[in-house]
Amino acid sequence: MSTNVVDVPPETYRRLKEARKAGNSPEALTRELLEESLRARENVPYKTAREVLQGSGKIRPLGKTLRGKIASGVTLDEVRASLTMAGGLPLSEIVLQQRGPRP
Repeated sequence: MSTNVVDVPPETYRRLKEARKAGNSPEALTRELLEESLRARENVPYKTAREVLQGSGKIRPLGKTLRGKIASGVTLDEVRASLTMAGGLPLSEIVLQQRGPRP
């Protein structure tokens, strides 16, 4: 069995200590906390990157100028298919290359 070291907030650490005093193993409480967290997460609807960025104010809707450049009648799936067929580096790789090496 492998060992993982996890930094936990003081409140969680307090709960682990209380579990030990009550005769429960910290491992059992940790497993319970992880399982609760995973179950809670399963019930949360998935958010897209766009929704997260919009919610944090990092992006905003397109202005009139950019909206005017969108070809009418073309679906997002068609655009994605065209970009996939174009070949070459993915856009994310091009951006990383243009940024240069990290300091």
